[in-house]
Amino acid sequence: MLLSARAWEAGGLDDFLRPDRVPWPDPLRIPELQDAVLRIERAIKQQEPILVHGDYDVDGLMGSAILVGGLRALGGQVEAFIPSRFDGGYGLSEASLAAVERYGAKLLVTTDCGTNASDIIKRLQGLGVDVVITDHHIPSKGERGPCIVVNPHLHEGHPDQGLCGAFVALQTLRQLILHMGQDFPLEPFLRLAAIATVADVVPMNAVNRKICKAGFRAMESTPNPGLSLLLRQARVHGDIRGHHIAFHVAPRFNAAGRMEDARLVLDLLLEREPAKAAALMGRLEALNMKRKALQAAAFEEAQEQALSRGLSRVVFACSSRWHRGVIGPVAARLAETHRRSAFVVAVESGDGVGSARSWGDDNVCALLDAVGHLLGRWGGHEGAAGFTVEARNLEDLARALMLQPALPGEELPEELFFPMAAKDLPAAWEAWGVLDPFGPGNTEPFIGLTGLIGKGQRVVGERHIIWPVDLPGGELMNVIAWDGLKRGIQPSSLTPSRTVIGRPAPEYRPSGLPFYFNLQAIL
Repeated sequence: MLLSARAWEAGGLDDFLRPDRVPWPDPLRIPELQDAVLRIERAIKQQEPILVHGDYDVDGLMGSAILVGGLRALGGQVEAFIPSRFDGGYGLSEASLAAVERYGAKLLVTTDCGTNASDIIKRLQGLGVDVVITDHHIPSKGERGPCIVVNPHLHEGHPDQGLCGAFVALQTLRQLILHMGQDFPLEPFLRLAAIATVADVVPMNAVNRKICKAGFRAMESTPNPGLSLLLRQARVHGDIRGHHIAFHVAPRFNAAGRMEDARLVLDLLLEREPAKAAALMGRLEALNMKRKALQAAAFEEAQEQALSRGLSRVVFACSSRWHRGVIGPVAARLAETHRRSAFVVAVESGDGVGSARSWGDDNVCALLDAVGHLLGRWGGHEGAAGFTVEARNLEDLARALMLQPALPGEELPEELFFPMAAKDLPAAWEAWGVLDPFGPGNTEPFIGLTGLIGKGQRVVGERHIIWPVDLPGGELMNVIAWDGLKRGIQPSSLTPSRTVIGRPAPEYRPSGLPFYFNLQAIL
């Protein structure tokens, strides 16, 4: 029923249901990838110092771990540099130049950044340093950097434009392994690419579903001590799904770069001694707790501000009280709450640093292009982007974004839901496993249930509401309304005559523990 409502091209439904049958894309179909392989091979054989330059978000960190681990396995003399969100900022910068000189690198290989860094690339080449860019960000209209650039977005209509940055890096590594006649398992790299694919909110097409399905399976028994510890800390085990990555794994990885130094994550993933990995994991978990507290406070303020500004095509909020490290997840939560693309800005010393997250088929990069005259720097991809803006332009920016016309034919309707009998709900867990992972192009559907009888209710944290419910067949279900009181839902709202709209939660355990259902609304 859920899949029949979609339009499918020939073979599309079969590819969706059986992504394991979808062939891995040929790395060489990305132009310049073979040139990148030849240059990296030369550096490995001649033992030239290689510096892998990543980014501080999950995609850049996973790509860095893939390249550092892979190139070292091939015999390369490799170090890594992860820029600071607070000092160097996104992409190649003065900090990148300093890192190259500090490590004495002769070759710089990027992941998830570098496409639009032509000035820095020229300066690096002036120092005798070759540059290989692996990236997936949309190129700006300016001059392209004079180096090898492996980026599907440089070529109109390229079939790999939906790949995350980490998988573009993995495609480069896959071809390098083949070219050098080496043979070692790809499972460790697929785990990281799957995490990046979910975290970076790229389209869930057949190839990306294949990446995720393979990576999730490999993650269930990972020998990597750091990743294993993180999964245990996040209480993720057994049947791993996209929800676990998006809400439990990725936020922990992001916490290091949002609060202090993202290099901590790379060190954790590359560490092979369990005791050292445990110490690194302890530091990361402390940063994650700090991140959660700051993020919750910022979201409460952003939510009030967004409502006071009114809703249009986008949601906009800004403040000098917010930690810039949490504005990305705040924007993501605003977008999900209001079903509109969201723009959130943290102001520091007269300058604003912003983060944007899209909703549905909206394109936040295109929206930023439309208001570029009010911005400093901006860039990203359709689903997520970053930008800078002078504080004096903030209100003009808010007005310009909120006045952008709605998408053609789109009136932001209420979310549709599929009616389902309560007795069939346990089977939905299996159906959700087939549909998973969700994301752009594969939106998680809502289902509507009637006839639920709550066995009392309780309020948690003065905001969330939980109703225990007996399902036909004897299973116990907990209906949870996160932030229910703030959304106007009352503890007495759940009655058999009303329709409960929501989604089955992946935390369900088939060993007799309660089935969880995340409530969106009650009609």
